[in-house]
Amino acid sequence: MCPKCGSVERASQVTSRTGTWGCCVGTCKAQFSATAGTPLHRTRAPLTEGFLAIWLMVPSGAGRTSSTSSKGISGMDTESRVPARKLAEWLDVDYRTAWYMSHRIRRLLSDPDWRKLSGIVEADGHAVGAPRQMYVGGHKKPEDDYPGAGSGGSKRGLSHGRAVVLVATERGGDVRVRRIAAHSSIEVGNAVRDLIEPSAHLVTNGLPAYRTVGPTTAEHVTVDHGRRRLSNGGGDHINTAEGPIFLFRRSVQGTWHWVSRKHLDAYTTECAWRHNRRGVSAATAFIQALGGLDAVPLGDRELVACG
Repeated sequence: MCPKCGSVERASQVTSRTGTWGCCVGTCKAQFSATAGTPLHRTRAPLTEGFLAIWLMVPSGAGRTSSTSSKGISGMDTESRVPARKLAEWLDVDYRTAWYMSHRIRRLLSDPDWRKLSGIVEADGHAVGAPRQMYVGGHKKPEDDYPGAGSGGSKRGLSHGRAVVLVATERGGDVRVRRIAAHSSIEVGNAVRDLIEPSAHLVTNGLPAYRTVGPTTAEHVTVDHGRRRLSNGGGDHINTAEGPIFLFRRSVQGTWHWVSRKHLDAYTTECAWRHNRRGVSAATAFIQALGGLDAVPLGDRELVACG
């Protein structure tokens, strides 16, 4: 498809430039490559290497082989997983290219059938990373001036100095992940309304941030983890939501080792995409990943820019 005029199947190959096509519609005459308008645009690596990298990253569930892992591809060498350095070795590219390629592939992992969760839905929050260091160079580090929305002025809590994601899981179904600014009632309520149907039966723990989300769903049940209760006795628990959280935590600790706030959404999206396809074959997961080629291209400046 021509990225300029949008015409389909009306282009001819430019003989003077390898891999370049020219639009044949009217006065358009635009020249473009086969990867124009996709996350793989302007990649210098052959497409065969890009497809091989996709195959190594996305297979999950029953199709997982010994060379793939549900925890993804890392930037450092780890046992029983496929690091980006090993990906670079297999594809005969440098580490920066392999890291860039892995982020481009994460841009492909979209869900065209996305819907809000319904039925019995469990929700739980997870703080990513370690708290900020209290002592730097032998001196106590000043605490944050802004303690976080809805924190009541306290500078401590789940989100103090860390990024927070809300994980919502439909029992027997998919998982949805949303990064929130703070583990507060306002942020949690907005995320619940965006991810969960009003008719759902919501199960959370007993933290204060979840007390005001009751009116957003048909029924809201809490489990008091503060008293070491894993269930309220009526079959309500959040163990299903804690499963994806555990896998994401193990991915950060054992595979990625460190996740910046800038790229946190990309890593959580990969984990959710992989979890939602845990029962499909490797070939099906590969084809579904290629379905995201219409995503917005990812440039090198956007990837490495501060922010």
